[in-house]
Amino acid sequence: MTARIITSGRTIMKTTTQTLRRALSLAIPSALFAAIAINAQIDSRTARPQPDNAPALRQYEWKSRTEIRKDGETKRVEVAAMRYDENGQLQKTMIGSTPEPDLPKFGLRHRIAKNKLEDFRKKIASLAALAKSYADLPPDRKQQFMAMASITPEEKLLRIEGRNVLQTGDLMTIFLDAVSRKQRRIEIQTTFDQKPVRIVSEFADLPEGPSYMTRSQLSYDGNAISIITENFDHTRLQR
Repeated sequence: MTARIITSGRTIMKTTTQTLRRALSLAIPSALFAAIAINAQIDSRTARPQPDNAPALRQYEWKSRTEIRKDGETKRVEVAAMRYDENGQLQKTMIGSTPEPDLPKFGLRHRIAKNKLEDFRKKIASLAALAKSYADLPPDRKQQFMAMASITPEEKLLRIEGRNVLQTGDLMTIFLDAVSRKQRRIEIQTTFDQKPVRIVSEFADLPEGPSYMTRSQLSYDGNAISIITENFDHTRLQR
């Protein structure tokens, strides 16, 4: 049966639901950054995947700012230069960061403060790994997501939403531009240590270039821990 998806009274796509799901599942690649960056682009006339966004982004270098907050208070800020190497691996070169926190010098207070700092760093690393696991979905998980996802037209956007992606009860929602099919927003609701985690990533297009993640925020247990990443100052490489 032919499915018609209509936005603002206008038909923007006419294809079978099965073909649409297959096209979208093929078009979801791995992470573009350390945070979530899922590219689900398809041609609006044929429902076939457009060329992967990642190779085009490899022609650029840019800056990335990461801020870590605890209970709303900024604990650390890092700024790094980002670019892909010849093997397609994303390389990060530190430009600057806030100084390390001052700890008590001796005795029990020193050990307690040091242990707390190490535990905090481990939790940050675990949360980053959790986010990366959603970006690096294996092919079978991508296919399962698209097979079960609901596809809903919204004003100027196409909403793709699915549950039980990596954990029972988790939720991932992809928002695409209704015309270009380029990514605009990714939302993930999941858990870590039985506490809620929410990841929201926003996307934009470089002038006459690929899409990129402008900002991503991971929030753990409300505002107990937040990891905010912003990408900017993209420059095309001269090769």
